[in-house]
Amino acid sequence: MRFRFSLFVFLVPAIAAADGLTDLRATLARLPAATPVHGTLDVTSTSRSNEDEKPDEGKATVGFEIGESGLHIIYPRTMLAQATLEARAEARDPEKSTPVRNGAGHIRPLHVAELLDGAAALSIVLESAQFVQMKPANFGGRPARLLSFKLVPKLSKSESKHVKKVDSALSVWVGDDGTPLAAEESTSIKASFLLISFEADQKHHWTYARSGDRLVVTRFESNDKSDGLGQHSTSRTVETVRLE
Repeated sequence: MRFRFSLFVFLVPAIAAADGLTDLRATLARLPAATPVHGTLDVTSTSRSNEDEKPDEGKATVGFEIGESGLHIIYPRTMLAQATLEARAEARDPEKSTPVRNGAGHIRPLHVAELLDGAAALSIVLESAQFVQMKPANFGGRPARLLSFKLVPKLSKSESKHVKKVDSALSVWVGDDGTPLAAEESTSIKASFLLISFEADQKHHWTYARSGDRLVVTRFESNDKSDGLGQHSTSRTVETVRLE
């Protein structure tokens, strides 16, 4: 009897951990992103290194629509004209700022598709997740549950030769029905190449909203910091999705 009780106590944490990850995966699977949506994507970015006198700033806005025929990204005529003017000015003076071109550089089709199908993107992150705990929380002024995960990303053979240490964690805030409200991923990397050491810290934050059977990332923020070869660089990007 004592043995059975001890075995039960040992198994409860494992069962709870499995349920936390399994339930979230099941919820994401019920959001296939078949609902058509359209709207605008605003991007602002700032990056700088210790060698820069001033930061490189970016700002751009594009339209989008996604549905049965796929994803269409719409670059406004005025934006394209401004990008051309910036390129011409930069050709004459390399110190000229190019905010539209910098902002547009962050607009990548597959990344936009992931913003518009947050369930699929999050489920991919969970492929390397190990459930840690679940606790009551608050998000946006309403009750929520906070799920914590340890991420153990698999490295290719070439990557494993240079990466010495990776620490990564994921937090997911879910509502009463289990639908994600937000998520945050923090990653710290230490690597070396030819006796040169590099360190990088990354933090990504997603805020979600439901649109039919689609989980849309309404706001994505990325903060990156890297050190190596005597250089220190930081960057911040904020992307805001507005559905219409």
